[in-house]
Amino acid sequence: MTIYLGTQGWSYPDWVGSFYPTGARQRDFLALYAEVFDAVELDTTFYATPRDTQVEAWRDATPEGFQFTAKVPRTITHDRHLVGTDQDMDDFLTTMTLLGDKLGAVLVQLPPDFRWDERAELDRFLARLPRDVRTAVEFRNRSWIRPETAELLAQYGVAFTMIDLHYMPRVTETTADFTYVRWLGERSKITRMHETQIDRHDDLDRWAAVLGEVAMRVQRVYGFANNHYSGHSPADIRYLKQRLDLPERERPSQGRLL
Repeated sequence: MTIYLGTQGWSYPDWVGSFYPTGARQRDFLALYAEVFDAVELDTTFYATPRDTQVEAWRDATPEGFQFTAKVPRTITHDRHLVGTDQDMDDFLTTMTLLGDKLGAVLVQLPPDFRWDERAELDRFLARLPRDVRTAVEFRNRSWIRPETAELLAQYGVAFTMIDLHYMPRVTETTADFTYVRWLGERSKITRMHETQIDRHDDLDRWAAVLGEVAMRVQRVYGFANNHYSGHSPADIRYLKQRLDLPERERPSQGRLL
């Protein structure tokens, strides 16, 4: 069992001085990030499949054992609701597998208007996914909160994504040999991303207990916070790692974690 915790993205200028060293250049952010955390969620892939050279650059900028997870492009999930997307998904996976063993999982984040009555489309989509790529599905519509959803995902060894999102119930379902967790927030409540603005320690204490229990049932746990959860996701992840007694890496030179 291994727990990988990180943030959703790393390219935030607001982190300079609060996480990255003062004067750090954006081209060095990923290498500095990987000095502290051993995993990151690629938010940029949600907007488009990256170039092969970009993926190779991410791979080469991080140390052995580092893990990336990648959000499936929104053209597949949001624009077309998984319909007629076979070639696009194949192209996406071909590109992301250039990460080699640093590709931890891919995340299929479904939009709020993707409802249970579209389960046939999800079933068909999952059926053709390669079994050697860990896949997690995130639901943002309450119609999916039912036992049949877990049964569908378990049939294909796909993980149910646990989310902390203000309008969704917290469901701690395990349907694969790994678990995927995301700590989300409300964009309107966060003005900058340089420091904690909402105290989430009580919530994170509860999540630490959940992760400790879930980790006994799976081989891997991937968990990622975004800046809108409390205002500064590196601080949230560092707190969770401390609560779970996970080892810390050296911090970026002259940087500090709030």
